[in-house]
Amino acid sequence: MTLHEQIKSDFLTARKNNDNTKKNILTMILSDALKLTKEKNHGDTVSDDDIFKIIKSWIKKTEQSIEILAANGKDTSELLKEKEIILSYIPKTWSHEETKSHIEKISKEKNSKEIGVIMRELKTNYNGLYDNKTASEIIKGL
Repeated sequence: MTLHEQIKSDFLTARKNNDNTKKNILTMILSDALKLTKEKNHGDTVSDDDIFKIIKSWIKKTEQSIEILAANGKDTSELLKEKEIILSYIPKTWSHEETKSHIEKISKEKNSKEIGVIMRELKTNYNGLYDNKTASEIIKGL
């Protein structure tokens, strides 16, 4: 089951269970996915990479909203629930040490310390599991 299919299934379950918080945030993610399919002319298919991009975008938006509300002394509990729901759909990002270990392994396998070669390999095989900025800094330090 693709991530898109999983989100659709969870959306239907949330709707049946009257879980408004989950239903609302999944509606927004599915809406963005639908827009993307129309833009790319893909029919109904959305890749996991595209869904990851949408989810990361929503995480960023939610974190910004939480910061703004917290700075103004407003209740952030609903947004924190939404963030928790969104985060459940992406794999845990590697720690600095895990990222470094994978980069060193790729560097040895490819016999290269070039940022382009290593980043391409990371994106191809481990997309969504690492932080780009951290990976870039580690590669530059090789």
